[in-house]
Amino acid sequence: MRAGVVVSIVGHIGFVIMTMLAWEARSTITLGGGSVVPIEIVDVADESNVRALSVDEPEGEPIPNEEPPAEDEPAPAPSERPTPPRPRQNDDFSLDSVQDLVNHDRQPGRRRTEGDPSDRQRQGAGQGTAEVAAMEDRVRSLVQRHLERCWRMPLDQPDPERLIVTLEFELDRNGNLRGPPRVTSPRNTTFDPPMRVAVDNAVRAVTTCDPYPFATDPVVADHYDTWDRLEFTFRPRS
Repeated sequence: MRAGVVVSIVGHIGFVIMTMLAWEARSTITLGGGSVVPIEIVDVADESNVRALSVDEPEGEPIPNEEPPAEDEPAPAPSERPTPPRPRQNDDFSLDSVQDLVNHDRQPGRRRTEGDPSDRQRQGAGQGTAEVAAMEDRVRSLVQRHLERCWRMPLDQPDPERLIVTLEFELDRNGNLRGPPRVTSPRNTTFDPPMRVAVDNAVRAVTTCDPYPFATDPVVADHYDTWDRLEFTFRPRS
């Protein structure tokens, strides 16, 4: 009994060993006529000569060319009104000058006299009658002699020949001044001290010599209209 079991076990073990040997020998058998084919994975798109079918886009309506929007024309700039020129300032403006203009309009025929009568004055006198010319010469002579007594010529100032001053003054019927004399030339002495001295001397002469001898003169006393308003020019002589 025990011998049979042993034989059975040995038989089973031998069978298992034989089976394992047979399986190993089968796994090493190769095909005699076969060969190993190498396989390489490539991109079909790189090797294929088949072109991809182009997809035709559906034909649509032609797109019209859009014209750029017209630019608005700029509104014309408003024309600038020309700036009116500024009034020119007169540096010589003074109240005396305004008064002179008024007096010129009121008395267009005033007499003009000066220390040295000009040829123009002589011609003007010759245009009137002999009597009027004689009276004007008489008035000129009287006022010249009268003012020379009171006038101090500015010979101590530089360039005295240029220091010419013209004054205008009015007289009443008795030969008295009717207010202070007015300077008609020069108009401005602010920056000219020598000329200012000459003007002061001339004004002082007219006021110092008041009254004037016309009312008692036998030639012109009755002709007040020839000496009521006088203009005298002080002209220095070296």
